[in-house]
Amino acid sequence: MAYSPRLDRIRFVSFLLLIAVGGAASAQEATAAERGSRFELWLGATSWPALGDLQPVAMGSFDDIGFGIGAAFHIPVRKFESSELLLGIDAFISATDSSIATASNIQGLRDELLARHMFIGASAKWRFGAARNLSLDAGLGLNLADIATVESRYVGIENESWETTRLGAFVGATWDVGMSRPEKNRGFFLGFEVHFVDFGNVRDEDVFFGPLLGTNAGKLDGPIYMMQIGYSGGFGSRKP
Repeated sequence: MAYSPRLDRIRFVSFLLLIAVGGAASAQEATAAERGSRFELWLGATSWPALGDLQPVAMGSFDDIGFGIGAAFHIPVRKFESSELLLGIDAFISATDSSIATASNIQGLRDELLARHMFIGASAKWRFGAARNLSLDAGLGLNLADIATVESRYVGIENESWETTRLGAFVGATWDVGMSRPEKNRGFFLGFEVHFVDFGNVRDEDVFFGPLLGTNAGKLDGPIYMMQIGYSGGFGSRKP
């Protein structure tokens, strides 16, 4: 199995993201009482219909549900009579498993063909409601996608078959379940996002033990649906 720097790049960006979110939160703490900064950490389930529609030359298909982890940080920039606008950054990494048979699996090794999706970009939240615990969300950013055979027994060992990077947008909504009272500024939340991005046609760009995707496995585009459950917090008063 060949070593690929792709997984290291994803881990490095994830590490930078966590540092950035934590650093931004610390930097804003001194003035947060006036601005009501907000952070989010979440786990989610994804549904990518176009991924399930791919027709690889190898037997099998991708799962209906994937899983992801993400974070966000926002700062209020405009307050209205009964709502407020926040701007910030959103980022996540998700992966979807498959039942596609690889040459290594046939030989009795434990390899998994995964489709992975990473997003990082700018986003906005329009927060409203008596307790400001409901919001409509939108964003635009960079999407990275790849399909790779990952060795499940050894960290960092993978064979990447295909990858691409595209710009995309999303819309969504958030309900801060744990912030039903204006004086509360931390608690659990539920979120839903729909991502729109066109990654183009999927094919084998590198063949190791044999073709898996073929010369044209189909088009991989949106929508990508994502359900989130996580913990959000703010600094300072959240009173309207």
